[in-house]
Amino acid sequence: MEYLEWIKTFIFNYPHLEYVVVFFGAAFGGEVVMIALGFMFAQGVFSLLPLFIVSFVGTLSSDILYFFMARTKIMSKFLAHKYANSTVSMITDTVHKVSMGSPFVALFLANFILASRIIIIMYVSKTNLTFRRFVAYESVSLVVWLIALLGIGYISGIGYTYLSHLLESIYAGIGFLLLIIILLVIMQLWLKKKFTKEGEGILKRKV
Repeated sequence: MEYLEWIKTFIFNYPHLEYVVVFFGAAFGGEVVMIALGFMFAQGVFSLLPLFIVSFVGTLSSDILYFFMARTKIMSKFLAHKYANSTVSMITDTVHKVSMGSPFVALFLANFILASRIIIIMYVSKTNLTFRRFVAYESVSLVVWLIALLGIGYISGIGYTYLSHLLESIYAGIGFLLLIIILLVIMQLWLKKKFTKEGEGILKRKV
């Protein structure tokens, strides 16, 4: 929670940089940062519309970066390395099966499976999906993802304020936010574990 206080202090001292923080936080921070931004929105640090738009642009920008990185020779060699290839193959084969070959479903899943986002985007990049369609599909899935995570952060912020006032203890509010984050991580780990098991089954059948 200390980093939240640091961010709030930084934004209040340098208000012209507040959405620079949001942009890079959304682009490279992942789920925890988005929940934290929603939390700070509930505390009145950000306005909703600018927060949502900048978060969307930041996340989409990083996704576009990963999309084109996958098509470079260096990244192709890295993904083909023996230490990375088995993990990448397992995730991509599972996603292909679950999504039934649909790039839109694959991109939607990428936003909700912990630590698999970049790999799935790179998998989609290797298909015949055009850049224009990628942006369209990813935009739809990102809207749902941002609504979910910012909503969780907002509810956490409201709960933080309520519990802190009710129990007159800041630790109650901190505990509530941590509980929300832990539950989200557990859900994502469960999804990843489920897909990993399916991927192992696919690889065994191939062998």
